Formats: sequence, C-alpha cells, structure tokens
Amino acid sequence: MNPRYTSRRWEYLPDFAQEQLPRYTSYPPANRFSPSVGHGAARAALTSLPANATLSLYVHIPYCKKLCWYCGCNTSVPTLKDPLDSYVTALKAEIAQIARLAPGTASVTRLHFGGGSPDILTPRHIREIMATLRGHFAFSSLAEIAAELDPRGLTPATIDAYAAAGLNRASMGVQVLDRGVQQAINRVQSREEIESSMRGLRSAGIESINMDLMYGLPGQTMGHVIETALFASQHDVDRIAVFGYAHVPWMKKHQKGIRTQDLPDSETRFRQSEAAAQSLESAGYLPIGFDHFAAPGDSLATADMQGRLRRNFQGYTDDDATALIGFGASAISSLPNLIYQNASDTSAYREAIAERRSPVVRGITLTEQDRRIGAVIEQVLCNFEAVIPGDILACSRARLAPALQSGLADLRGSHLTVTSRGRPYIRNIAACFDPSHASQAGKHSLAI
Repeated sequence: MNPRYTSRRWEYLPDFAQEQLPRYTSYPPANRFSPSVGHGAARAALTSLPANATLSLYVHIPYCKKLCWYCGCNTSVPTLKDPLDSYVTALKAEIAQIARLAPGTASVTRLHFGGGSPDILTPRHIREIMATLRGHFAFSSLAEIAAELDPRGLTPATIDAYAAAGLNRASMGVQVLDRGVQQAINRVQSREEIESSMRGLRSAGIESINMDLMYGLPGQTMGHVIETALFASQHDVDRIAVFGYAHVPWMKKHQKGIRTQDLPDSETRFRQSEAAAQSLESAGYLPIGFDHFAAPGDSLATADMQGRLRRNFQGYTDDDATALIGFGASAISSLPNLIYQNASDTSAYREAIAERRSPVVRGITLTEQDRRIGAVIEQVLCNFEAVIPGDILACSRARLAPALQSGLADLRGSHLTVTSRGRPYIRNIAACFDPSHASQAGKHSLAI
C-alpha cells in the first residue's frame, strides 16, 4: 500500500506530534547560517556558476496592506519612512548587480514573486520589475512565472499587469473560510472575494491556480478545516498546500494578537491536519509529501510519480534549476555550494544597495557531508524512502531508534521506508539524519 495515502485513521503519538522540527526547505536549515559567510562568498559562488546554468529567480516583496496575525513571513505595512517605491528602486538595482555576476548565457526557467503580498505592487511596479528582470536575464520560453496573491488586494489592473508580465501560476492565500476565525487572525475575506479573484485570473489567461490553507488557528474547528478543504477542491485548483500555524510570538511580535489559550490543543491540531488530508484525497487530489496536494496531471503530481520531486524555499517543487537566486530583503539564495541570505531589515537592505554594496549578511558554505545529508533528508521528505549511506546511518541510528520501534519506519540494511503509520511523522523521521537538530529545540514549528 502506498504510504502517501491517508487510507486509515492517523495515530496520535504525542511525543512525535509535539516535537519541534525544521521544515527542511534547505539543508542545513536557516538557523545554521552564519554572518561569517557573506558577500564575498556569494560573489564567488555566482561567478562560478556554469555557462549553461539554469536559474530559478525569487523576488521578495516584504509588504502587506494589513498584517495577518498568524503570519511568520518577513513583512510589514509600508510607511512614509519605509516606502514601497524606494524598495522597488533598490530591487531593480540589485537585479542589475547580480546579473553582472551570473553567467550571461544562463537561462531562467522559474520566477516566483513571494512576500508579504506581491499584489501590493502597482501595475507600474510590476512592469518595471519585469522589464528589469527580462532586460538582464534570458528567460526560457517555457519559464514558469508565479506569484503569491491575496484575494483582498487583487484588482483587475493588478491581474492585467501580472498577466502581461507572463504570469502563468498564481497561489491564492485562503487559509480559512469561517469569519470568526478570520477575525481572530486579522484576515477577513469573503468567499465572493476569493471567487472573484479566481475568475479574474482565469479570464486573464492565468489558468494554473494554487491555494494555501491552514489548520491550528485560534478558534478553528474540524468543521472549519473540512469546509475550507472542500471549498478548495470544488474550485478546480491545481495544487493545495495545507500548513499548520506556528505560534512564535517571541519571534513574530504581531502574533501577540493571538491568545495561546484560543489555539487548538495538540491532538485537535493533529486531527485537523488529518481531516484536511482525507477531505482533499477523497476529492481526488494526490498527496505530495507532508503538506501539499496536487490534481492528477499537474506537473507536481507528475514529478512525484516520476521520482523528480524536490524541496526548496517554496516547499515541494519540480524545479530542478542549477541555482535559486533571491532578490530583496531577507531573500535566500541557494547555489551548488552555498546558501546565503540578504539583510531582513528593509532599511538596511535599501542602504546597502544605494551604496552599491552587497545586501548579503549571512550564509553557509556547504560541505560534501552537508550535501550528502541534505540528499538523504530530501529523499525521505519527497519519496518516503531512501538508501542511507553507511556512515550517515551509523551516526543516525540512536536518533532513528524511536521511530523504528514505534513502527513509523522500516529499515532493511541501508534501505529506509516510511510506513503508512509513519506518514504523518515524516518530518520527525527526516530530522533523525540531521546531526545538529537536537541542539536546536524551541526554534521550530510543531511536527504536525
């Protein structure tokens, strides 16, 4: 039986469900980045890319018209002291700065606008950013161009500007439909707003649409989760991501608007995740990894079936580009031997660009062992199985023992297989191969 499918009731195992774990959108994870690895290493890595490199570009827009209290992203509401116009000016300058370092013969196969809310950009901003990108990089004719969009801020003019820029995939932030829960997270949006945005996107020729949903929100019930999952499945979207709310008010001050006592307890949260998965699978969506679902025929589902599924900073992907290059405040770049990050503070970012300095402030140089461990973790998270090199297995046995003893995984020689019982706990199993994880407790979201 395929362990990816929710064919039976999940078993709640509190010791595993309540463990705090990285999401492993990179390995090593971001909490291991160091300020000792900065702009010099970034420059060397960019100039060392092969002439035939394929590039995946990421543009971070760290602004929203209104903050959602659940948000864990690097974002803020633009002010007179921190205006959007000057940020876009800096963004265009950084694009030109990086283009001078990367090989001119490289081809862009992906472009992703993230945030924040990229719909906060005016049509003029969108045109200027795209003109700058296309003026400095060669785009493949088959490039996927995607954006994360908030239905509340998506106007016909914004949709038209993105469509003219070549947008061919949009990810809609839905989260939850219940108005009471929406009020508790400071994100009130009607079904009509969401549906109107989807109609506008499709009318403009943007056919591929994703939705983001959440569980574990204040006041959220099982019924709310199922209601939202059914809404998503009934609107013929291609991909659905289901994320658990990570309550870290000591890191994200705006989350103090959410009272801890209003959050579902651990087992309820676990059952909400299960309910979302079962609802979507019953509607015909294929489970992808631990938090994505794709319609049959979608490129992500095809990559999963063909063993080409990957993970990067956007989560599960079929992106196989040589390098991911991020632009903007807090943006992370991943090159073959280096991961680095720009300054998170928008003022510091703009200042660096204005002074023609690199905005890179921290990173990590990948060792051969990092790459080997990262490959194992990615295989576990993407394929629910992996062949574990002997030295990595020897170092991981003690951490892996509880999962094996609990029947979450099966190890035969060097071949690890996640069981159907272990499917919900895939992050726990992946973390067993991360030798630094034990010292990072308290810095991550719950496993489920």
